[in-house]
Amino acid sequence: MQKTLKSSENSPRVSTAKAALLFGSGTLTSRILGFIRDSMVLSIMPLDMKDAWLAAFRLPNTFRRLFGEGGLSVSFIPVYVGILEQKDEKARAALANGIFTLLMSLISLICLVCFIFMDPLISHWLAGPGFSSIPGKLDMTIQMARIMVLFLFFICLFAYFMALLNGHKKFTLTGFAPLFLNLAIIVGLSLYKNTEYLVEASAWAVVIGGALQAFFLLPAVVKIHGVPKISFQWSHWAIRVVLKKFLPTLLGVGVLQILGMINVYFASQLMPGAVSYIYTADRLLELPLSLIAVSIGTTVLPTLSGYWSRNEKDHFMTSLSRQISLFYFLALPCAFGLWFLGEDIIEVLFARGKFKLDEVVIVGEILKIYCITLIAAGSLKIFTQSLYATGDTKTPAFIAVFGLIVHIVAAPYFMGLWKLNGLIFSTAMITVLNLVLSVVIINFKVGAIKWKKVLGHFSMCFVSSTIMGVYLFYVSQWQWKQGRFILDFPLLLLIISIAGVIYFVCGTLMKIEELNIVLSRLKARRKK
Repeated sequence: MQKTLKSSENSPRVSTAKAALLFGSGTLTSRILGFIRDSMVLSIMPLDMKDAWLAAFRLPNTFRRLFGEGGLSVSFIPVYVGILEQKDEKARAALANGIFTLLMSLISLICLVCFIFMDPLISHWLAGPGFSSIPGKLDMTIQMARIMVLFLFFICLFAYFMALLNGHKKFTLTGFAPLFLNLAIIVGLSLYKNTEYLVEASAWAVVIGGALQAFFLLPAVVKIHGVPKISFQWSHWAIRVVLKKFLPTLLGVGVLQILGMINVYFASQLMPGAVSYIYTADRLLELPLSLIAVSIGTTVLPTLSGYWSRNEKDHFMTSLSRQISLFYFLALPCAFGLWFLGEDIIEVLFARGKFKLDEVVIVGEILKIYCITLIAAGSLKIFTQSLYATGDTKTPAFIAVFGLIVHIVAAPYFMGLWKLNGLIFSTAMITVLNLVLSVVIINFKVGAIKWKKVLGHFSMCFVSSTIMGVYLFYVSQWQWKQGRFILDFPLLLLIISIAGVIYFVCGTLMKIEELNIVLSRLKARRKK
């Protein structure tokens, strides 16, 4: 009996770890292309054009995360998984088709409204002197944003396909699909970098990439018999349940997107380039965050939803504790690496063309603050997904709203003290606050996390990361960069690889359990 129980506990654990690794490998590939894309954007575009392109890109991305990947996933997947477990094909089709029709109708309306009213929308949003005082910068932003709004339609179609596939626990293709967006932008920038059409071409490349990203998933959707049909039959009980969950989810996810929009608004009040500097640091933060936290959070949602639907609270909390421990094992060395090696990474990846060395220092300071944000935001992602798995979409929304209010009040104060770094510090502060509140709610609602074990595990990972950090500190004092990417990038990879070996050796000596999980999955993939 004990052996059977142990097997039932470990099987979902291995399955989730495998899915997270598959999803993460796709995310890693996409992120590598993303760095190439960003390097081209930063080096090819003049400073004002960079700010304009990044601000214009932010607008459809906000709605994408609001209605697509964020709100749709957390409200749709738990209900969809429940229907799949009941093997109710009629209810599955009614839910999938009804939600598809609702989502794409709403997105089409948003695209039309944004296209028509883009001029006043951008003018009010980017009213700070960093945009309004520079001739032609707002007009260029409006021109790009009008084109990029079409990206929203295709990327929400992708988000719908992704939600279907994730509900069937098929994560691999959804992890690799975003590489098409990066490829399209890279090709567009390469073809038009020295022409007068760079503004339009860089915007249209985003639209084309979004379309390719969506249609890449279509064969997999066909395979699971999930091709959607237009259906206005919205009275089905499953659709009502999703909509009931979607509205507070929309508020919770929406607050995070509003936070991003507010940060761009605040950044527009600072020096020119502030939007680009925040974006550059964001991209470096997103690599470990997406590769680790988002991968774990995305793949653990169906597993936790299944535990909750079967009222297996002990397994729910055991799985959650293990996923948090896995996150700390992978994220702590990343945070130490960004702290000690951040400026070197920025210089090697981006410091060329129109991106200068003095800008490397500015982004490096932001990145140091982001090391705190990485740990807090990643943990928050997993705890929030856990709340969503229980069907609770209201609590994360209330927590997010509270954090946003605190940020709106605190950010101007900290900006007055530390300018751009003050804005970033305020963002990190509310992320930590939201994490603390989420942990308290999870303990009250579901049960106690195995804190003694988790914190003991955290301590071992922290010690291993500290030893690795000593090595990185001494490396950062050496003058190893030659100023040529073809020489510096392999050296950077070597330095990071040695740091990884040091961390894993320390983890082995300290017998960190998650090391065996990761290694066993890598060995299993090699045998295949």
